Parts: sequence; C-alpha cells; structure tokens
Amino acid sequence: MKTNNAILTFCIAAALGLAACDKPEDPIQNRADVAKAEADAARKMTDARADAARTNADAQADLAKTRAEANKDVGEVRREAGGAINDAEGKVAEAAHDANVKVGKEEADAMRVRAKTDYDVAKADAEAVYKVAKERCDAVAGDTRDACQNQAKTAYENALAAADQRLQQRRDEADTLAKANGG
Repeated sequence: MKTNNAILTFCIAAALGLAACDKPEDPIQNRADVAKAEADAARKMTDARADAARTNADAQADLAKTRAEANKDVGEVRREAGGAINDAEGKVAEAAHDANVKVGKEEADAMRVRAKTDYDVAKADAEAVYKVAKERCDAVAGDTRDACQNQAKTAYENALAAADQRLQQRRDEADTLAKANGG
C-alpha cells in the first residue's frame, strides 16, 4: 500500500511538473532577465571595445617605433656614406628598401591585429545580441518560442559568418600589403 501511495504521489508530481514546462516565463521575471542580459551584454561590449582599443594602440605604437628605427637606419647610412656618393646612394637605396620592408611588415601586422580585434568586438556584440534575444523569447511559449529562438540563433550565426568573412578579407589585405613590400 505504501508503494502504491509513493507511486501515485510521484505520478502527480511529474504530471504537475510537465504541465508547467511549456508556459511562458512570468512577465516581470522575463523583464528582469532581459534587463540583466542587456546589462551583461553592455558590460561585455565595453570590455571588448576597451581590449580592442588597447591592442590597436599597441600595434600602432609598434608601427611608429619601427618607422622611427627605419628612418634612423636610413639617416645613419647617409651619414656614413660621406665622400663615396655613388656607393652611398646604393647603400641608401638598400637601407630605404629594407626600411620599407620593415615598415610594410609592421603595417601588415598592425592590420592583422586590427582585423582580429574588430572580429572580437563583432563576435562579442553578436553573442550579446543573441543572449538578449533568447531572454526575450522566454516571454512566449510553444511554437512561437521555438520560432523566436531559431530566428535568434540564425541571426547570431549570420553575424558570426559576416565577422569571419570580414576577418579573412582583412587578413588577405594585410598579406597583400606584406607581399607588395617584399615581406
């Protein structure tokens, strides 16, 4: 008899639990969840932009340093050339070429860094938008929720694909620049 009561209690609890599975989230709770997701998304976007700005600034500083060193190298070669003008001009041209190769390589590296940081920001933005959209989907139930979630996922995947394509295009541009400068 105790076993029958336990089974009956379990079945009732399971039925009640299943009945509540496909109900929309409480509107107040949903608004709170959406607000929390939006705040979290905003914080992540701020962090991603700050990281991108720092990384881009470092790449620009490296580029400026390389340019300064290259100009210094060219200047030193000109000073050393002194009386042997013809020979010196050859050395200057070679130093200028070497400097251009260095600068081109560093510029290509800076382009790659900017491309990656822009990708990271775009990815963080897509994830933030997706998270908020999923929370908003919790306000509805059944097929409407499924359609909402599918639409949110499709938008997220499209945003990532576009970011991937931009990243590859910018990397290709950097590679072209590096090759054009002898790198």
